[in-house]
Amino acid sequence: MLLLLLTVGTLAAQESGAVEASPTAEGIPVEGAPAGGDAAQIDPAAADALFTKRVLATNVKQVHDVVAADFDGDGDNDFAATDYVNHQVVYFRNNGNNQYTRSVLDTLKGAYPIDLADVNKDGKPDILAGGYQADDFIYYRNTGGGNFARVVVDANANGAHSLVAGDVDKDGDNDFIASMQDSNTIAWYESSGSSFTRRIIDTKATKAKRAEMADMDGDGDNDIVAASFGNHQVAWYENNGNEGFTKRVLDTQARGAYYVSPARIDKDGDMDLFAASRRDSTIAWYENKGNGTFTWHAIDTKAYGARTVLGVDLDKDGDMDALAASVDNDTVAWHRNDGNGNFTKVIIDNNIDGAYGLFVIDMNQDGKLDVLVAARMGHQVVLYTRN
Repeated sequence: MLLLLLTVGTLAAQESGAVEASPTAEGIPVEGAPAGGDAAQIDPAAADALFTKRVLATNVKQVHDVVAADFDGDGDNDFAATDYVNHQVVYFRNNGNNQYTRSVLDTLKGAYPIDLADVNKDGKPDILAGGYQADDFIYYRNTGGGNFARVVVDANANGAHSLVAGDVDKDGDNDFIASMQDSNTIAWYESSGSSFTRRIIDTKATKAKRAEMADMDGDGDNDIVAASFGNHQVAWYENNGNEGFTKRVLDTQARGAYYVSPARIDKDGDMDLFAASRRDSTIAWYENKGNGTFTWHAIDTKAYGARTVLGVDLDKDGDMDALAASVDNDTVAWHRNDGNGNFTKVIIDNNIDGAYGLFVIDMNQDGKLDVLVAARMGHQVVLYTRN
């Protein structure tokens, strides 16, 4: 089924599949959803939420993530993804008729995370990736025409799990924020323009999964937010203005915390936080109440094997929605925000084998945002275009 609207709680629990040798296979069964109601309700406006599904790529083995942009500067959108089994960063060039030519951008052992940024601010989108088995973080500098120069950020990133770009120290250039699962580490990489120096933030973020940057306390400097699977923590790290970070734990009961995405959710002017926790199958948001305090709110407690949540205004109505992927019930769901932090769940697809990574872009350039999904168990990259 491509589109389904429901009251949360109607989907039956599904058992997780066989454990595979990858950084996401923790060997721990998904638990039942916690007691309590969810914020989602039935959406009466089904016609407003239709998507068309198209498989863009197959045989991308255990694909974990996908990104898209006009990498070659020819006016249409290309995409890139990671192939964990074949140890490849794969680039798909749009031929101009929405047909794609596949090429291997790099061989990277255990290719796992992939992200997107204009790192050197030259107007061309660059690619960031990590090799979980290689313990490498790599930045692929876009040199134009669909060509990239390989730049090593760190060749000793033990359990490279996520890498994003941002100006942490506000010196005008882009640094990197990273999580390293096997060393339980959150770090940032200070850019000198030509090289990157690792700065450790935390070495007790057990099985660190995801780290991002945002000004969480509104003091004008950039803080870090993170999810750590092993100690079930969602945390933020307060920047003192000189890149000295103090850890502030928001939650120690987010079982199997996997993903965080900062966003202004309730329109009160401060930065809130979306989170996905895999073992309790929960999509939640943390309301910033000011003075460093946050209140937890459930969005969905039946997102079985919740892996990814993105804060994005998918319907362009001026508020931040939550787009979520749950790997164990093969579901991509759009949680529509009413502007006050109340959410309506729209299932985009509940039959995408191993829904994992998400990326949002106007892929066909029709003015509406579309959704790209990395289907890990189906070994596919799938596009949902908004009708």
